Amino acid sequence: MIRLVVFDIDGVLTDGSIQVDSNGNEQKKINLKDIDAIYELKRKGFLLAAITGEESPIVSYFKRRFPWDYFFCGCKRKADILQQLMQELDMDRNSVSYVGDGKYDIEVLPYAGLSFCPADAVKEAQLASNVVLSHRGGDGCVWEMIEILERYNQPHSGQRFFLDRLEEHRLLFHKMASDRTLMDDMLCLAQKTVSCIQNGGQIFLCGNGGSAADAQHIATEFIGRFYQERAALNAEALSVNTSTLTAIGNDYGFERVFVRQLEAKARPNDMVIGLSTSGKSKNILLALQYAKACGMLSIAFTGVEAPRELREACDMVLHAPSSVTPRIQECHIFLGHMLAEYVEATLFPKDEEKQDEIV
Repeated sequence: MIRLVVFDIDGVLTDGSIQVDSNGNEQKKINLKDIDAIYELKRKGFLLAAITGEESPIVSYFKRRFPWDYFFCGCKRKADILQQLMQELDMDRNSVSYVGDGKYDIEVLPYAGLSFCPADAVKEAQLASNVVLSHRGGDGCVWEMIEILERYNQPHSGQRFFLDRLEEHRLLFHKMASDRTLMDDMLCLAQKTVSCIQNGGQIFLCGNGGSAADAQHIATEFIGRFYQERAALNAEALSVNTSTLTAIGNDYGFERVFVRQLEAKARPNDMVIGLSTSGKSKNILLALQYAKACGMLSIAFTGVEAPRELREACDMVLHAPSSVTPRIQECHIFLGHMLAEYVEATLFPKDEEKQDEIV
């Protein structure tokens, strides 16, 4: 439950503009709706704090004007101040909300359990926030934030559930963005896929459950199109023929539903991509082992951990940096989309103007 709401001031309670009078005095604009909203937060029992990088007569006005419990000015290292305040109040991040809009807020926004920015915040602040408000700074964005906070604090809140899952997703993709090994492996796979297709090879994909759906989805991006009108690319998901799957499963066991199909269809210059969130699916492992033994390119998409047996069966293993099944699958479909887009753009280059028309 959120108990402490922490504000940046300029660009949140003001619209970020500066008016200068004939005497050279600076003035800033504040909306009466936001003044009322600050007092409404206090009335509802929230602790209020402000951390601003400025230190000026205008800042002194804001300090006097509102019922702050804590006020810090002239602070560029806002994350340090927030951490100290949380320690003083014996609060964890799940009790804290922060709203900011500028470059000095980018570092501190992820420290809060629920972070906001106005609609006109800098792009980096928007990416670091849980919620991008629809109102601009100094134009009623605080009232909008109150509505979300109230829903978030309700017992068994659907709002909290939704935002928590979004936060898990955001953190996963933040990890991916800083994972140089994953980036390098993905580029290597994309280049190998291009070579496979250029050499007349086929891409086979396999998975179970949600990963079967992902395998079908990725195969479709190659066969149909991604962004461009172009020739179809040879890809197949091995989970779509129910008669084949049930016959092989009945006659040979479920472990062989994919490898038996590869025995019939695959050739040494082909590629097999197996998707398994755990990395332990026996039918995926057998398919990848067969592919590698026959000279095919053997690729696994899995989670943060991969069993030794899987690593030995593959030429490449791409790890989603998570151990949570749905988050891993979200990563896998993103990587599949990237792969299809890269291959399409490489094999069918278009000038930017035509590309934009297709998109």
